[in-house]
Amino acid sequence: MTGVILFRGQPFHNGHLNMVKKAYEDCKSSNSDLYIFIGSADKSGTVRNPLPIDFRRMLIEGALHEEFGIADLAHIHVVELEDMTDESDNSYSWGRYLFLKMFYHTKDADMTIYYSDRPDIMLNWFDAQDRWCLRFKFLDRFENISATLVRKLIMSDLPVDRYVPPFVNMHLEQIKEYMHKAV
Repeated sequence: MTGVILFRGQPFHNGHLNMVKKAYEDCKSSNSDLYIFIGSADKSGTVRNPLPIDFRRMLIEGALHEEFGIADLAHIHVVELEDMTDESDNSYSWGRYLFLKMFYHTKDADMTIYYSDRPDIMLNWFDAQDRWCLRFKFLDRFENISATLVRKLIMSDLPVDRYVPPFVNMHLEQIKEYMHKAV
């Protein structure tokens, strides 16, 4: 069994970190690896997706390194995932695309997908052809935080240290620069 999480990380926040911690505990108990797919890897420079993928990846890996250390990071893999069409695509074809990308990277069809959205979204993504080998596990986000809220707080010059990991907090000025350039 391989664990999979998908999020955009615009920016990575404590809700994401909380999900990763819970999913990794679950994976570790079954001696499995966890794969984090950073969605919309091909999108940046917009209000919704201001941060480029290399910067998002650095924030995520830095925060994970602080949280888990080197030994556990050998079992946590960060993968970039481009959108197939647009990020609002909730079709079976998007789910099939995601399933094939997950299988390509994990080399394991037996997967648990950890999510924090409505369950019907997961069912919309995967048809019976793919769902037979997938398990879905709902994980609460920390205080219902969202990257949209974090971006609004950053742009309003309000503190976000309770919403983002310390590593991300150290890079707020860079995040703000990307956000100011976004169209």
